[in-house]
Amino acid sequence: MALLRLDITDFRNLASARINPLAGGFNCFYGANGSGKTSLIEAIYYLGRGRSFRSSAANHIIAHCADKFSIFAHLQARHEQTVPVGLERQRNGSMRIRIAGEESVSSADLLDMVPSLLINSGSFSLLDAGPVFRRKYLDWGAFYLTNDFLPAWKTYERVLKQRNTVLRENKSKKEVEIWSAELIKSAASLDMLRRHFVTQLLPFLQSTLADLIDIPGLKLSYYPGWDEGLEYSDVLSRSIDKDWYAGYTQTGPHRADFKLSVNHLPVKDILSRGQQKLFICAMIVAQGAMLNECVNRKPIYLIDDLPSELDNHSRSRLMRLLAMQNAQVFVTAVEYEALASCQVPMKMFHVEHGCVRENNQNIGSNVE
Repeated sequence: MALLRLDITDFRNLASARINPLAGGFNCFYGANGSGKTSLIEAIYYLGRGRSFRSSAANHIIAHCADKFSIFAHLQARHEQTVPVGLERQRNGSMRIRIAGEESVSSADLLDMVPSLLINSGSFSLLDAGPVFRRKYLDWGAFYLTNDFLPAWKTYERVLKQRNTVLRENKSKKEVEIWSAELIKSAASLDMLRRHFVTQLLPFLQSTLADLIDIPGLKLSYYPGWDEGLEYSDVLSRSIDKDWYAGYTQTGPHRADFKLSVNHLPVKDILSRGQQKLFICAMIVAQGAMLNECVNRKPIYLIDDLPSELDNHSRSRLMRLLAMQNAQVFVTAVEYEALASCQVPMKMFHVEHGCVRENNQNIGSNVE
């Protein structure tokens, strides 16, 4: 997957921007703070997710005095096919999506068409924050690994919502048991697909870590959302009174998580801050490598403010690893000189006051 052309209108301070990025290589947006570099990364992310990583409110994203923003791209899809993909969002929150000239009603279609992986300061949530961020990591990978994942996830969420409604409204025990039986079946399907993803991911994570940071004895422990020593049916049965009192289901795949440890110690407790940054990069790049190898899909990497996140040596290692994947990468920096020495294929775009201008200087055309 690669963007061949990108048009952005009234997205934050980007009144009208068009870029023709490098399909297999790095595209660097450089300029002063506040110039619009991160907004470009955000727009590409929005095109692939139907949402922002910075704000959930459309009014905060649509340019002042505009009624909507739009993002349109020509996408090099499978079999070298070029597909037009676009969306526009109104101030009232309504969104219109078009893929290959056809209207779409689901942002999942964007997710399928434009797989993207983001590395920014918020990526530390994978180690620092609660399990919701790690579940998103699991589910992003599982979504692309098998077509069965999205229906399984939707079914589980629908049944969970129904069971919680029954609990909250104090319906009969028989009705709770009916929805419990449905929840057990849907939980088994979702859990199996997540476990499959973890199994597939592990060798790619180990390989990527070997290239970026040496962490012998790393262990990834998957937690399904309940005590693995028990059947989920037994857990639900034993917790029915607690669930009834709480008014919601307290165990299940909606509580899933995974832990990363070395010698029984959490990774975040034994790595320095700089090593944690590189470790997070490895986790995200491993997802992309798995996607490329297992289902022949190349994700688009979005890296915000790379020079401030990694030192020169680590930055060069990461960039050369991505170059070996022949991935399309969009990266921001205040000064392009911070990236120019990395010797990877790179196209430069200067961003100033929301205006984007291509720098004719092409860097690092050969990667050994």
